[in-house]
Amino acid sequence: MKHTLMLSALIAVSTATAAPLTQNLPAGALVTLETHNAASAFERLLGVVNSAASAIGFEDEADEMTDGVGPLLRETLGQEAVLGVFSVGTPAGGFSPELLAVSRVGEQTRPLVTAMVKGKGAAVGRFRFVRQKDMFVGTADDLVYLSTDKTLLMSYLARLSGRTAPRLGESAVYTAPSRAAGEQQLGLYLNFSAMAKMVRGALAKELVPRLFSPLVDALDTLGQYAAGFTTTEQGLEAQAAHVPNAQGKDTPLYAILTHTTDFQVQRLIPADAQSVQATACASESNGYVGRWLTRLDLVDPTGFLTDSQLASHLERSARYLGDECAQVTLAGNRLDQDGLSSTVTYQRVRDMAAAQAHLPEYVAALNTAIQALPDTLDSLAGAGSASLFKPAGAMSGSLQRSTEAQLGSLKQAVSQLKLVYAFRDGYLITAFSDQALKAALATDQPVLADDPAFQAAGLKMDGVGGWSYARRPGEVSDSDLEDLLRRSNDPQAAMVGALFAGGAADIINRYQGMSAQTTVNDGLILTKSSIGFTWE
Repeated sequence: MKHTLMLSALIAVSTATAAPLTQNLPAGALVTLETHNAASAFERLLGVVNSAASAIGFEDEADEMTDGVGPLLRETLGQEAVLGVFSVGTPAGGFSPELLAVSRVGEQTRPLVTAMVKGKGAAVGRFRFVRQKDMFVGTADDLVYLSTDKTLLMSYLARLSGRTAPRLGESAVYTAPSRAAGEQQLGLYLNFSAMAKMVRGALAKELVPRLFSPLVDALDTLGQYAAGFTTTEQGLEAQAAHVPNAQGKDTPLYAILTHTTDFQVQRLIPADAQSVQATACASESNGYVGRWLTRLDLVDPTGFLTDSQLASHLERSARYLGDECAQVTLAGNRLDQDGLSSTVTYQRVRDMAAAQAHLPEYVAALNTAIQALPDTLDSLAGAGSASLFKPAGAMSGSLQRSTEAQLGSLKQAVSQLKLVYAFRDGYLITAFSDQALKAALATDQPVLADDPAFQAAGLKMDGVGGWSYARRPGEVSDSDLEDLLRRSNDPQAAMVGALFAGGAADIINRYQGMSAQTTVNDGLILTKSSIGFTWE
C-alpha cells in the first residue's frame, strides 16, 4: 500500500511538470508573459536584429551575440516559459506585486542552470530552491523557477507537488480569453479586474477611494485580455481576445467595447489609401470621452480643454453622430510630413441638420484654442526651465538644448494645425489639411471597396466591431531617416539618426502591410490580425 501511494505521488508530480506551465501557477495572476514553442520566432527575430546591426557596421558583434544568445534562447524561452505578476498579501494588510517565473530548460543548458543554483536552501516536496540576493531560485527536472517572494514560490511548488489549490490554468478569468486567443509563440495576459481590486484596496488605505473611483471602475470593467502572435514564413499571425467585465460599474464603457455595426465607409475611402482603421464607435463614445475630459480639465496646465470647450462639444456631437468611424492615412504620406497632414477621419451622421448647425461653432472654438497653444507652451517652458536646468554643466546644457529643440518642433507643428471638415453621402469628414480633405472628397477616383487587394483580405463588413487594412509603404532609405531627424533641430536626434538610420531602414522596409478583423460574440471581443513581414 505504501509503495502504491508513493508511485501515485510520483506519477502526479511527473504529470504536473509535463503540463503547460500556466496550469500549475497560482490563480489570480495580474499579468503573464508566455512563450510556447517559440524557437523559430526567436531565430527569426535574432536574424532581423543581426541584419539591422550589420547595416550600421556591427556585423561581427551581431554574429557574436547571435551565436551566444541564440542557443540559450532555443534551450529555454524557445521551449516554454512564463513570467507572472501576482498580488501577494503584506504583513501590514495590503498587497504587493511580486514576480514568479518558470521556464523549461533543454538538456544542453540544464547542467549550466543546475550549477548556478547553489546552497542548501529549502524544499517543497522534491522541489528545492535557494535564496540568491533578493530572489528565490530553484531547478528540478527540466524546470527552472524563480520568484521575488518566498511564499509565492512555495505556493507554486506545492501545486507542482500535487497539492489541491486554485490554479491559474483552471481559472475561468484566465482560460476564457487565453483559450479564445489560442496558443501563441509569444503571448500576454492581463487581468484588469484583479488590478482594479488591488488599486481600490490601496486607495482605501489612503482614504481617497471616491476621488479615483471612476478610474478604478473603468479598469475593473475592462475585465481580462489575452493576446499573442506566432511567426510564419510570410510574417506574423496575431490574435487577441478581450472579455470585458459585464458586472463592472462603468456600463457605458462596456457598451462601447462590445458595440458592433455594419460598415459602408469603405465605399467612400479612396482605393489607394495607405491605411485604414475602422471601428464601431457607439453613439455614447463621444459623450463618454467628454466626461473624462471634464475631469482632466481640472489639471490641464495648458488650458486647452477650457479654451476649446472640447468636452462640451463632444457631448453635443454624440446627439447626431452615428456608430461608424474610420481613420485613414491617404496615399502619398511621406516621412517629411507630420502625419496629420495626410490623415482624414470619417464618421457616419445620424442627424445631418443638427450636425450642420453645430460643426461651425465646434470647429471655430477648437481652431482658436489650437492657435493659442504655442504661446501657452512657451509660458510653461519658461516657468519650468529655470528649475529643470538649474544645475550647471555640459550635461544640463545639452539636455536643455535638446528639450528646446523638441519644443520648437512641437510649436511649429501645432501652429500649422487647422481642423477642416465637410459632409459627403451621410458622413462627416474631418482633416487638418485642406489638401487631405480635398483628396477625400474627390469623386472621380476608385473606392476601397472595389480594390482587388482589399477584397482579397476577406474582411467582414456587417455586424462586426471593426477592421484594419494597410498597404506596404514605399521604400525608406537611411538618408531619408537621417534627413527627418536632422530637420527636428535636435542635435541628439541627428546623432542617433547618423548612427542607426541604416538599421532602422532595414527593419521598416521589411513590413509588407496588414489586415485585422474584430468580432464580438456573447461578450467576447476577438481580433485576428495578419501582418506581412520579410524575415530573410
